[in-house]
Amino acid sequence: MNGENASFALVFDPESPVPLSLEAIVSSERLPSLPEVAARVVEIARDPDPNFIRLIEAIRTDPAIAGRILKTANSALLGMRTRAGSVEQAVPRLGTTLVRTLVLSFCLAEFQNRNSVSLRVWYQHIWRASLTQAAVAETLAERQGGKVDPANWFLAGLVQDVGRLALLHTCRDEYVEHVLEKEDDRSLIQREQEWLGFTHVDVGQAICRRWNLDTDLVDAIGVHHAPAHRVVPLKFVSSTSLPAAMITAAHVAEYLEEVSHDLSCSREHIERLLMQVFAFRSNEVFRVLADVDSRVGELSATFGIDVGRAPCLETILSEAQELLARIAIASQLRLVNAHTNLGRAERVRMQTEAEAEQLRANQCRDHLTGVFNRSWLDPALATVFQQAAPHREPVGLLFVDLDHFKALNDSAGHQVGDALLQKVAVILRQSVRLTDSVARFGGDEFVVILKDVNLDMLTMVSDQIRSHLRASLSSAESAQSITCSIGAVCVPPSGDGSVPPAALMEAADKAMYEAKRRGGDQTVLATFEAGKWVHTSPMIPVAC
Repeated sequence: MNGENASFALVFDPESPVPLSLEAIVSSERLPSLPEVAARVVEIARDPDPNFIRLIEAIRTDPAIAGRILKTANSALLGMRTRAGSVEQAVPRLGTTLVRTLVLSFCLAEFQNRNSVSLRVWYQHIWRASLTQAAVAETLAERQGGKVDPANWFLAGLVQDVGRLALLHTCRDEYVEHVLEKEDDRSLIQREQEWLGFTHVDVGQAICRRWNLDTDLVDAIGVHHAPAHRVVPLKFVSSTSLPAAMITAAHVAEYLEEVSHDLSCSREHIERLLMQVFAFRSNEVFRVLADVDSRVGELSATFGIDVGRAPCLETILSEAQELLARIAIASQLRLVNAHTNLGRAERVRMQTEAEAEQLRANQCRDHLTGVFNRSWLDPALATVFQQAAPHREPVGLLFVDLDHFKALNDSAGHQVGDALLQKVAVILRQSVRLTDSVARFGGDEFVVILKDVNLDMLTMVSDQIRSHLRASLSSAESAQSITCSIGAVCVPPSGDGSVPPAALMEAADKAMYEAKRRGGDQTVLATFEAGKWVHTSPMIPVAC
């Protein structure tokens, strides 16, 4: 074969028997072998002090790879400020890790079978997931303050499902029949294990070891199917963890695949991973997911990978966001269903369930700001505790009070004050997840209920609220920024009732007043230690 793809020609016997052992699959002639130049690049990249001259010499032995590296280096994908005129100029700018990633990506792109119509859709499906995982991993790495190399995490995300590609490439229709097309209660991993006695994770790790990839990368892809709750820490200790990044990337890829078919599918686990492990803010999640989909399109074009035609995920994500918001509101209203008194005569008069829901909504809403009201708050918090207790999920509470609001209201007038409260309610809703609840406690006081949070996330959300209020709201009359004081509390519900909901509310209220006593425009965290509440000024967590 001549031309650009000469180095990556697939050579296998289509009539050879399907291998059904791990060793047979990894060594199968049906798999594309790693070109010599790629093996040399990997070897050089493993050196703690890699030699760029050796790296350039290795790349130049293969004109196809050299040309593709130079083309990619000058593409919009990498966004270099000045154009590289040669491989000698491009390689030092790209760096050893990125060069290794590009070379292996070009090789991996040959895990495609463009001649099989029946298998093409499965290749497209797996490749879209792989590129999504690579893009997510790269995004997570870029938020680590330079502690990790984004190219290394990108490569890990790209290869962590190489075992699925290898199984499809070697077992072909049998893999589709026994695993991919099966619709039952078993997971993909379980179907593979029962059919083969091993899984695509085992295959992927074996291939990566043969390719002499780093041990930490091989170990990380071995756990990427772990449940989301396995990596959510009490602190942001996992933010620079490659295994945590691989698990997060896998869950995001699964969600983006599922949401294209089911707008109502939950993304709580995605938000939990991004916010509680990697310190994303609530209002960043949607944008990150949409950007990842855009990045997949760029990557597929760069590496020549067919991922099929997919609908615009940004539109789908926007529609899903609206639907999930309606579902969340309905769920929050149901928190107080048992406490809402509708007379029998009224129920008989109701013509539809929608009218009953609307009545409940009106009874629970603050008519000025549109958030929930005080009558909703107490029973809702009690129900949240009841739901969280069996799983020992922490419940967080933020008690938000505007600083010097009374003086502003008296000087500027109630109309200005009311408009300000409406804007505050909007900012609070924008600062938390769809599943979190915002209620107006009274006057200029608001309460936010957050389910399944950790202390760092609670602190991060409160900081976002304060900074957003300060930046977005100001009084023209007083020429002062609007600030707030926040009391924050986070406790795991206990079956013995040692911290009942009422005590949580009282603790948050006292912490808020302590924040005001200290000068306002700050958060005070109340923690329950040795049978009493202790006030601290939390450090703002960062993922770096």
